Amino acid sequence: MTPEKAILVVDDEMMILMSIKRSLRMKFGSSYLYEIAPSAELGLAAIERLSAEGIAVVLVISDWLMPGMKGDEFLTIVHARHPLVRLIMLSGHLDETDMEKHKKDMNLLAFLRKPWDVDQLLEIVQVALN
Repeated sequence: MTPEKAILVVDDEMMILMSIKRSLRMKFGSSYLYEIAPSAELGLAAIERLSAEGIAVVLVISDWLMPGMKGDEFLTIVHARHPLVRLIMLSGHLDETDMEKHKKDMNLLAFLRKPWDVDQLLEIVQVALN
């Protein structure tokens, strides 16, 4: 049976995608579908595909610095189209001033610096899902 809710992880580094997906699956089991996308454009397509299949994307975890569309633009689009989706951004490049602006613009739940602490990420995800 396919879960009715999904968590989407977007990053241009496959190792990061697989690591986060594995951590999420270990913590939350089969309650969610775990989707990954190697770019913001493919992330948007995944959300639309899942929505068309009747699966609600409830959380998006996205990197900021990616080729093509950056994570802040991607999450702003996601928030505009799907305001109930919770958003988390990861980055090793943004400073706190930029991050505070982005938090307000896109209703960002959390911002974590790379490399992130797995337990902290999972705690934030738990809060987002409740």
